[in-house]
Amino acid sequence: MQATAAAQPALRRPLVGRSSAVAAAAGSLQPARLCAVARSGACGRTGPSIASVAHITGCSSMFGSRQQQQQRQGRQQLAVAARARDPDALDDDVNPEEVNKEPPSLFWRCFSALCYLVPWIDSISLGRHMYAQFRNLLLVYFAPGPLAKIYFGSQFAPLIIFFVMFLSVVKNTKLHHFVRFNCMQAIMLDIVVMLFHILRAYLPAELKWSVIGHYFDMFGWTCCMGTVLYAVFWTVRGYYADIPFVSESVYHQVQLSEYA
Repeated sequence: MQATAAAQPALRRPLVGRSSAVAAAAGSLQPARLCAVARSGACGRTGPSIASVAHITGCSSMFGSRQQQQQRQGRQQLAVAARARDPDALDDDVNPEEVNKEPPSLFWRCFSALCYLVPWIDSISLGRHMYAQFRNLLLVYFAPGPLAKIYFGSQFAPLIIFFVMFLSVVKNTKLHHFVRFNCMQAIMLDIVVMLFHILRAYLPAELKWSVIGHYFDMFGWTCCMGTVLYAVFWTVRGYYADIPFVSESVYHQVQLSEYA
């Protein structure tokens, strides 16, 4: 037992010596390897270390280019978002988050509300049965005032007013997006009112002058006038009047009008 115990330290010592010798050799080889890499770089020789360095620099340049592409895509997305909110205020020096941030002034709100007089005037003729049953609704009939006489003064007046509103307001990118949106929505509502007039004109005489025709006129007047008053109410307050199946198409039409 004493012999084996004495042999164990003897066996451990060469191992310790070998590990220290290996570590010393590795430590002595590392500076020499670094010197060789430096010499090869100084002499212009392309060794494995230089190739690896070039690979690393190439990867870093590719990573930088990817970051630039992502930044460009982010700027393009912000630009598209700004164009969707307000195409007029899109500028390189302006922050897209602050585009169209301020609400429209009182003048532009009143001007936008006046655009809804066109569908208002066209829907007046649908409510003659409503005016006969509810006398208080005559205020809605007399509200447009002399503008109704100008609108119905000539058979070409509605067509002229339509082109004036579309060309001078909707396609005018210098105006606020709020004004252009409401003007286009007024035009779309006027088209809906005209559809009610066309359907009524093509009804058979038996239905047109019967109770069904009366209910059809009352339904058309209630839908059209209620929608117009709803849009005027929110427009005067400075909010976008969201009308189902109409506002979304109006929004896209206003966005596409500047490219047409």
